[in-house]
Amino acid sequence: MKLPGTIILAAATEDFDSFLLFPLPGSATDAPEPVSKSSASQTYGGGSRCFICADRATGKHYGASSCDGCKGFFRRSIRSNQTYNCRFNRQCVVDKDKRNQCRYCRLQKCFKAGMRKEAVQNERDCINPHRAKGQPVGTLSINVLLQAENSVQQITCNFSPQSREISAKKTARVGDVFESMKQQLLLLVEWAKHIPEFCSLHIDDRVTLLRTHSAEHLILGAARRSLPYNDVILLGNDFVIPLRGAELEVSRVATRIQEELVKPLRELDITDKEFACLRAIVFFAPADCPGLEHPQLIRYLRLQSHVLLEEATCDQRGRLGELLLILPALQSISWQMVETLHLAKLLGEARLDSLLQEMLLG
Repeated sequence: MKLPGTIILAAATEDFDSFLLFPLPGSATDAPEPVSKSSASQTYGGGSRCFICADRATGKHYGASSCDGCKGFFRRSIRSNQTYNCRFNRQCVVDKDKRNQCRYCRLQKCFKAGMRKEAVQNERDCINPHRAKGQPVGTLSINVLLQAENSVQQITCNFSPQSREISAKKTARVGDVFESMKQQLLLLVEWAKHIPEFCSLHIDDRVTLLRTHSAEHLILGAARRSLPYNDVILLGNDFVIPLRGAELEVSRVATRIQEELVKPLRELDITDKEFACLRAIVFFAPADCPGLEHPQLIRYLRLQSHVLLEEATCDQRGRLGELLLILPALQSISWQMVETLHLAKLLGEARLDSLLQEMLLG
């Protein structure tokens, strides 16, 4: 089997370490004086109202009682150093219904309510302690992660065009499951090689990350592909595993994927940006990788991934936590899958090629 876009395929099963050695080709306005808290409270009816738009406040953010919407708007404006213009006389009404009509007047009202630029910067320094120590910020960004996802999707489409009709898909046999696993592991390598931070790591750390988290990526990918379906798990090669009728151990894993991952992700209606960040958080997890040469670099990349996910979910309170609650179930199901493969191998019920052996059971 040869995937379009891969550099080495046969060597991946013989010398996995060498496979990783080849790279891919390839002006802000001055803030007015803040109003006093007592004045703001009188205007908006107490601390339960946002000082900016009079919507329901969720707490004190950056120095002023505000709603999540105004909190997120202020944070984005300061972090990206935005300069807005008012099309009218800088006297626009900023309330719950009209707060999105003029960003200039909304930002000025944030300042008047008592929000401070310094609070945004301090928050970022707390999240990214390496930045406070003067270390440079890497290139890890949402665009980098989305490009990595898109490149893998393109390879998948070229290799195996898929049908949306569930009735057209075949039920997977053991060989089909292993073939899909092998394909997805190679795609995991391709995904990682599209992330500059990964390519700059020590070769031993790259190998360790791929080996340690390969099972979780197989499960996470299967869950995402299966979002449109209720009673099957869709494999990467377009075969399906039915929740009923499959072998007992396979059915148990498939049922857990559907119940503990697919359903929650479907209810959350996970976006492409959120999925890309979630995958990066799973991948850059140094605590699960003993023996890393530079664990602090991996830890920093995971912190960056967390910040990207926080920014992608900042407009909806509580969403970040709901997405992160998926991770314990993902890890548990991955362990179960690996244990099932171990048992099948010991009993002589499955023969794994060297790539699956090294990546999943090594």
